Amino acid sequence: MRDHVYSQIMGIVTRIQHYPGVSGLEKAKQKIKLICLDLASPCPPSITSFLEAYTHDRHDEIDKAIHAYTACLASLTDDEILLRVYINAMLASLYIDAEQYASAYDLYKEVLENIHLLDDNIRSLVYCNISDMYLCLEQYTQAVNYAKQGISASNNANHQLNLAICLLNLGYACGHLQHFDDAIGFIHQAKNIAKTQENKRILALSYGYLAQIMAKQKHADQDKIMTYFEQSELIYIHIHDKHNRLENNIFFAKYLESINQNEKALALCHKIQLQVNSNNNYGFYSIFTDTLEKLHQKSQQWDALIATQQQHIFAAEKALSQFKKHENNALIKNVDRIEDSQNQQVLAHMQEHMGAITEIGQYIATTTDLKGSLNNILTKINTILPTFEFGIALYDKEKDLLDYRYFVDTNKLVPQLTIDCKKYKTVGTYVIKNRTTVHLNTVTDDSLAPFVDHEQRKEKDLVKRDNSREVHSIILTPIILKDDVLGLLSVQHPSANQYHQHHRHLIEHLASFIAVSLENLKQRERLEKANETLDKLSRTDPLTGLYNRYQLDKITPSLCKTALDEQKQISVLMLDLDDYKKYNDVHGHLEGDDALRTLSHLIQHAFHHQNDYLFRYGGDEFLIICFDQSSDLIKEKIEVLRNELYAKNLSNPESRYSDRLSLSIGGINTQLQYGSELNDVNKLFQKADEQLYAVKEAGRNSYLLI
Repeated sequence: MRDHVYSQIMGIVTRIQHYPGVSGLEKAKQKIKLICLDLASPCPPSITSFLEAYTHDRHDEIDKAIHAYTACLASLTDDEILLRVYINAMLASLYIDAEQYASAYDLYKEVLENIHLLDDNIRSLVYCNISDMYLCLEQYTQAVNYAKQGISASNNANHQLNLAICLLNLGYACGHLQHFDDAIGFIHQAKNIAKTQENKRILALSYGYLAQIMAKQKHADQDKIMTYFEQSELIYIHIHDKHNRLENNIFFAKYLESINQNEKALALCHKIQLQVNSNNNYGFYSIFTDTLEKLHQKSQQWDALIATQQQHIFAAEKALSQFKKHENNALIKNVDRIEDSQNQQVLAHMQEHMGAITEIGQYIATTTDLKGSLNNILTKINTILPTFEFGIALYDKEKDLLDYRYFVDTNKLVPQLTIDCKKYKTVGTYVIKNRTTVHLNTVTDDSLAPFVDHEQRKEKDLVKRDNSREVHSIILTPIILKDDVLGLLSVQHPSANQYHQHHRHLIEHLASFIAVSLENLKQRERLEKANETLDKLSRTDPLTGLYNRYQLDKITPSLCKTALDEQKQISVLMLDLDDYKKYNDVHGHLEGDDALRTLSHLIQHAFHHQNDYLFRYGGDEFLIICFDQSSDLIKEKIEVLRNELYAKNLSNPESRYSDRLSLSIGGINTQLQYGSELNDVNKLFQKADEQLYAVKEAGRNSYLLI
């Protein structure tokens, strides 16, 4: 029970950014409380400790937050690796804001050493925070690289808020690299996300970053820049974010001074002066002091200028710059080394299992019965990664349907399910539409929220099937060949935190094998269908769909032998359309062909028994063989056929025998015996033909069965 409670709560904790502001935090706390009440279990101590620290963080109580996060880390058990990594990322971000880079580095070192354990949701946060660190270190190229990784992970996790922050970091870095158009474009993307998600903090950051980057451009619109700074401040007034609000005001004051709006700049400096503290953030303090010194110089306030101790600040800043440069080089070298080490570790795990993946891929590619092979495939998959359910779903692009056709768990084949992608939003449809892998190590309502429609789930739950086992770890990846999405590959496990990054890469690699396999399967099916068509064409008359005359020579000998051996009745009927030539002359050959098709359908309807064999004998002549049937039954069928043809009223005004198309039928139904007169096919045909001739002589439009 505790593991279930912990897993449910971690699904909220690791996505707590989805609950913005103080009110959002309280909403998250309430959801956690309800989970504990519903499951009659106390909140785990580590979660309680984390929430206390995060509350300080959300209220901008930085020192208290750092102390509380540190205490929480000390209290974690060895198996709480995910929470430890998550808190390290949060705490490192606070150390960066406080310019305590060495402390931040130690935490990021542990985060990067364990990043292969994380799903995309937490990876997106980690990469976002590391890119922010590189921004603070003024290492903009590295900031771009990590921001892009954060964007990729955020897109995979459909984490819109983190995506916006990564776009802001990318835009800010590009701006400092003089790529202004790209920078402003990225920041506008972040701003649009913030508006859509109604996130005031990110919206304020977006306006502030737009102002800062535009301020670096020559000939930029001054009114627009000032408007952006002011819009940012108006939003910050209503939210808790002292750090970013102070940054916005400091850079606003700097910009006002640069365009000689000196009175406004000085008033703003006086307004924020008490908030600027060199102990907390020397970078902010340096920019602020530099701006203030310039303003004092312009106004010739020499006493005030002396009071700022310009020379001392300059010397201290220079010393700090040298120290930071030395520290930064060591930090960057170590972070990159750890990242390389992580990549090597993931690669080593992949190489270890690549042979098994190749074997599974080849097995799937060569099997002629994919559904029958699923249990074997599941067993093989479990040698690589833990899973209790494995499956392949097929995507029909034209119909926009996702068919969960080949799924198996450790107990049985999973019933087939087809989802209309136009109508329903599921994790599977998200994978198909976005052509991206979804990797979740805590499957909860919160973690599923970016991918599924919870209102739809209330009406029809396509995420959790009835009586199915709980799932807490999943990897779903698209199966793509060239540019076509063929379906998806899925692995699932009932326990949380089962899938690492190398598992994800292995499953993605297996999906590429399966893409080829599915294409081969489609080609096999097309070939089999073509062969069936060719076989049917070789056996049947193309106009009527009945057996052709060549099949008569294959079927009748074996039927007659069986009838002889088993002493069974066998009947041969010959059918001839009366004055069919006159029907053609009146209506034309196209309608004549239609008449033959109509008659063949009527014959198939009347003689539908499995022991009825129907042939087009030639032209307007047909032949029927009935095996092991009484004469009364055969006569009933003949009457049905004649009545239905009459009801069709196929007008034949030139006919000498009826005002519509009619049939003459002659036949024999007998029991073959060795040594008797009737003991082979040809004699049966001869007798049937004699009866047909008798019907014709008697005026046609009738039948005779002996």
